[in-house]
Amino acid sequence: MATFDVLPGLPPYGESPEAFTATGQGRHREGYVVRFHPDASASWVGNFQPGVSSFEDVLPHPNGREFVVIAGGQGYVVDPNDRAKREYFGVQIEIALEVPELSGVLFGNGLWFEFLGPVGLQWRSRRISWDGMRAVRREGLRLFGEAWSPIEDCWLPFELDLCSGEFTGGSYNGPDAGA
Repeated sequence: MATFDVLPGLPPYGESPEAFTATGQGRHREGYVVRFHPDASASWVGNFQPGVSSFEDVLPHPNGREFVVIAGGQGYVVDPNDRAKREYFGVQIEIALEVPELSGVLFGNGLWFEFLGPVGLQWRSRRISWDGMRAVRREGLRLFGEAWSPIEDCWLPFELDLCSGEFTGGSYNGPDAGA
């Protein structure tokens, strides 16, 4: 099975890192740097350009072959055996939670959630918050948290079903377009 190491920066020697950028920008700028080891005798370095949040992480993809790299909120699906593969999602991811009971990973951007399963995106919730979430916690197959309401100038509770993406509560009551 492939492994990875998060590096403190670009290596000063060796093969040039593989540039990953969802926008085409920053190709030659240091980003979130990860070394992949497809097997015990080989490795390569990926340089991942960030999105618009400060969240960074590397998680195993639910398909068991790839990894999900979150670089400053920008999501990348990476195949350690095929560094030319490019798949992007998100741009403002603020939370990622593995949900082993459902063989997947939950991603949140402060407005809504998406659930990635072994064959790709399984669901995307409707928009829950006008502008941010806090106190997000998982209890079994339910997610709880608070969504900001600028209209009421307070945080309002929500509860999300991790199996379906359906929720109750939250602060957003506008149209579903774009969510």
